[in-house]
Amino acid sequence: MNLPAGLSDDEKMRAVEKFFLDKFTYSTWQGPDKLMDTNGTPLTKFLTTSRSGHCEYFASATVLLLRALGIPARYAVGYYVHEPHGAGYVVRERDAHAWCLVWRENKKCWEDFDTTPPSWVGIESARTHWDEWLADMTSWVHFQFAKLRWRQANFQQYIFWSLIPVLLVLLWHIIFRRRGKLRAQVAKNQGAAAILRPGLDSEFFQLEKQLAARGVPRQAGENFSDWLERALSERSLRDLRAPVHGLLRLHYQYRFDPDGLSADQREELRKKSADTLQKITCSPASDRS
Repeated sequence: MNLPAGLSDDEKMRAVEKFFLDKFTYSTWQGPDKLMDTNGTPLTKFLTTSRSGHCEYFASATVLLLRALGIPARYAVGYYVHEPHGAGYVVRERDAHAWCLVWRENKKCWEDFDTTPPSWVGIESARTHWDEWLADMTSWVHFQFAKLRWRQANFQQYIFWSLIPVLLVLLWHIIFRRRGKLRAQVAKNQGAAAILRPGLDSEFFQLEKQLAARGVPRQAGENFSDWLERALSERSLRDLRAPVHGLLRLHYQYRFDPDGLSADQREELRKKSADTLQKITCSPASDRS
């Protein structure tokens, strides 16, 4: 590049920066068309022919051009930290970078001077792998263990976070075991209530279900006596009217009499109900009179 005489250092630097931005591109790979020949170096190929490369090429070429222009410069390497994570930043291998340092006589210090096209960050980020989150987690775990090893960890914080899963498990056990106990207690109370209400286990209810299954259900508000007359109107069931009415009386006594049934009467209800149920089950359906 040719520059007119009499330019200041700042003007020379702007000209160098514009030269790289206008005429060069960033690339992570030197393909066959960019390989050097036997008569030049990779940097010569970069400056004169390919004009494409990664940050090391831009930093090296910038240092040489600035020195040729009388500006003190040197090569620097490090990381370009730009990805925030929580209260800090994540630094990845692809963030490794090279740039130029320029000596500023008026400030008596070295200043960064980077001529690599800004597009390099996006190009490098496009190489992200799908399992990067797993690598991040693994790196974080290794870092935490390293802090523990070198006694730089906050043990109170680790103890607090380690107790949270334990507390959650205990809370889960307390809640669900209490619910299980409550359900068992409710079932027990319901069973006790069923025992305290006599007659609910009467076998006569099975007779009612069987007669209703033969197509004669009991109507709402219909008493048992009237319903039995209808239900036993079949020719095959007429002989059961008297025994069934006798069972109905035992059933009512079992349910509503404070004294209930004696042991013999309870056995009679159970046995005769079973016999009658078997007769009804085995009796074929027939016309009603």
